[in-house]
Amino acid sequence: MSSIDPGLAGPEPNLCTDPTQLFQDAQQTSHYARHRPHYPQQLYHQLYAHAFPGRLPPFPDLTVVDVATGSGQSLGPLPCDFGTCIALDVSATQLAEVPPALRQRVRLQLGDAHATGLPPASVDLVTVGQALHWFRLDDFYEECCRILRPSGALAAWTYDFGQLQGFQGSEQLYQKLHSGILGSYWAKGRELVDRYYIGIEPGPQHFEEVQRVQMPMPLSLTLEELLLARAIRAP
Repeated sequence: MSSIDPGLAGPEPNLCTDPTQLFQDAQQTSHYARHRPHYPQQLYHQLYAHAFPGRLPPFPDLTVVDVATGSGQSLGPLPCDFGTCIALDVSATQLAEVPPALRQRVRLQLGDAHATGLPPASVDLVTVGQALHWFRLDDFYEECCRILRPSGALAAWTYDFGQLQGFQGSEQLYQKLHSGILGSYWAKGRELVDRYYIGIEPGPQHFEEVQRVQMPMPLSLTLEELLLARAIRAP
């Protein structure tokens, strides 16, 4: 049985607090595209039920924009389910990693979450996967209100560090990795992820109703895949 020393010395943290600077390196972005997890279909079924009650996909008359799309992990079934699907990110290097199969079905757009460049009242659904903690929230919520149609919705989701199963003591070691060895390396905003975005929801000045849904997100990885994913993953 292996052990991890939470006090293990390492290089001084070199944290990036500007998300626009996270993915300038093509190799880093390529690793990110390969190892970032994808999301379960149940997630999209749930958000459709809340955003468009009484309707089932496809939605050929509706437009969705996936903000901070990265290399497309959060797109899921959106390109097939919506008449227009826009994948927006501030990093051209990230957008270059969107798979060719998705490129045929989405409109890639370089843009900022706080100033998307989209026309007013032109979008029915805004989605954000594991990126809300990087935004200036009031500015982003205002931008959502500007680009969404009156009946539109915002869906933002996150996942935490998770739990590790596989051998006796694995979960304890995993938590030591998160809070011990990696503790000082997490960028500002990581605490919002760890508390599931509780407390940063949009207010009534932005949206009439806010709903919260929680669901499991199982993922199977080898130890090598897990360590590599943790090494290259942005906070």
